[in-house]
Amino acid sequence: MVEPMESLIQALGALPAEQSRLEIDSLSQQLATILESLEQMQQKEKPYLLALYQTKLGELEYRLLTLQIECRALQQRIELAMIKLNRGEPLTQQHLDEFEAQTQQTLLAWQAQLKQQAEALASGLAYMQGLTAVDGSSVQRAKQAYRRLARLLHPDVNPQHQALFEHYWSSVQEAYRQIDADLLEALLQIVETAAAQSQQSKEMPVETIARLKMLIEQQSERLVTLRKQPPFCWAEQLQDEHWLAERQITLETAITLETQRWSQLISRHADIAARVQAEV
Repeated sequence: MVEPMESLIQALGALPAEQSRLEIDSLSQQLATILESLEQMQQKEKPYLLALYQTKLGELEYRLLTLQIECRALQQRIELAMIKLNRGEPLTQQHLDEFEAQTQQTLLAWQAQLKQQAEALASGLAYMQGLTAVDGSSVQRAKQAYRRLARLLHPDVNPQHQALFEHYWSSVQEAYRQIDADLLEALLQIVETAAAQSQQSKEMPVETIARLKMLIEQQSERLVTLRKQPPFCWAEQLQDEHWLAERQITLETAITLETQRWSQLISRHADIAARVQAEV
C-alpha cells in the first residue's frame, strides 16, 4: 500500500526548479499563516474567551455550584441518618457527628471543584481588568514578524533549522503573546542572519512540496476542529446578547430551584436533629 506522502510525491513528479521554488515559498507562507492562527488562538483568543465567559456567566455558575454542593452535603447527612431511623435503631448526637465527619470527607472533592471555579472567576475578572488597548499597527507588525519567524524557525516548515527553533522559539512565542512588535522584528533580523548561514535543507524540492502540502492539510483540519471546541466555539455566543440573556435566565432559574431545594433539606435536617435531641 502506498503511503500518503509517497503517493503525493509521485503525483507531483519532477517540477522545474523555478516553479518548485515559487511553490515552496507559497506553501511555506500558507503553513506559517495557519501556524500563526493556531498560536493566536492558544495565546490570545483562549485566555480572552475564558475570561470573557467568567465575567458574563462565572458568578452565576459559582453561586449555582455553591448551592449544589451545600445540597449534596445536606442530602448525604439526611440519608445517613435515615438509614439508622428506618432500621428502628436509636439515633444519637454521636451518630450525627460521625455522619458529619463522613460528609466532610466527601466535601473535599466538591470543595476542590468549587475552589477551581472561584479561581477561574477571579482570574477571568483580573484578566479583563488588565487588558490594555494595543495599537492596530503594532498588532499588524507583530503578526507579520511572527509569520516570517514561523516560516524560518518552525520545524514543520523548516526542519533543518531545529537548533534555531530550540534557541529562539520560546522568546518568539512570549513576544507574540505580549504583542511586542519591536522585539519580534529584532528577533526576525537575528534569525534571518543565522538561517542564511545555516546548512540548507537536504530534501529534494518535490519532497519539500509534498511535506508542506501534507502539513497544511493536517494543520488546517486541526484549526477547524479547535474552532468547534470550547472556548473557541463561544466566540460568537459571548457577543450575542440574546444568547447571554437566555443563558443567564437558565442559570438564575436553576439557582432559584436549588435554593428552594436547599430550604427543604434544611427543614428535613432540622427535623432529624430535633428527633435526636428528644431521644437523648
